[in-house]
Amino acid sequence: MACKKSPLHTAAFSLLLSLSQVVVPAGFPISAKALNGPTNNIYRPPQPQLPAHWHTVQPPSQTGSRTSTQQAAAPWNRFQPPEQGVPGRREGGGTRGPECGTTALIPQSTMGRTVSAKPTFFYHVPAAIDKTIQFELADESDKTLYKKSFRLVTSGPGIVSVSLATDPNSPPLEAGKNYHWYFTIKCNPRNDRENVLVSGWIERIDLSPTLKNQLEGASERDRLSIFAQQALWYEYIATLANLRLSSPRDAGLTLKWSELLNSVELGKIAQQPLIQSKLTPASKN
Repeated sequence: MACKKSPLHTAAFSLLLSLSQVVVPAGFPISAKALNGPTNNIYRPPQPQLPAHWHTVQPPSQTGSRTSTQQAAAPWNRFQPPEQGVPGRREGGGTRGPECGTTALIPQSTMGRTVSAKPTFFYHVPAAIDKTIQFELADESDKTLYKKSFRLVTSGPGIVSVSLATDPNSPPLEAGKNYHWYFTIKCNPRNDRENVLVSGWIERIDLSPTLKNQLEGASERDRLSIFAQQALWYEYIATLANLRLSSPRDAGLTLKWSELLNSVELGKIAQQPLIQSKLTPASKN
């Protein structure tokens, strides 16, 4: 199916995820002003035709290593996008230049679960960047529900995030529904066909009373175990990122981060730093 569109300083990196009535630290906030900037109609290249076997991903096997223990405890890849959807794409860039390459920090299946109405999404950029970025959210039928463009500036390579929690105009995800998101870098302002795009799927599930009580009585570190047991990818990675920013010299947290990314075959960027990014409203084309 073709798509129609395609302390660093602690205060600057504070993360807020809304878990129904439970407040959990999350990703780097984007101001409402930035997210409410002018929308750029960025060209989204057609997705490849759906292979018949694309939704078949084998669960990770245990080998006795630390990484495979993490995989067994949190089988992130067992969740699949809806069959009527199109597969996501974790990496983009190719020959467009290092500043245009990006990798989405998501499971191999490209589907992740959340209990947040407005989750945080993480991406790796391999070089300093000053480009127009677009984030788009669509339903299972690929109808656009939300689309915002902004200018993203970083001083070097690393991992950045886009959070919907601070934008009052972003639609809350509904429990029991799947959503397709798109993250586009406008590499060449004069040629939309050179856009670089990554995409993935997110499913919001209900926050059960039992899980809610467990989270309310748990520390941030203890919540990691709960999120892993429930295979809540977006909560796990956002909480772990926040802990690492608060305690950058904690070797245990560094190990957990490495294990997490290795468990979804993203070990090559496990040593990349969480970096501050500047977001401003995008200019009109």
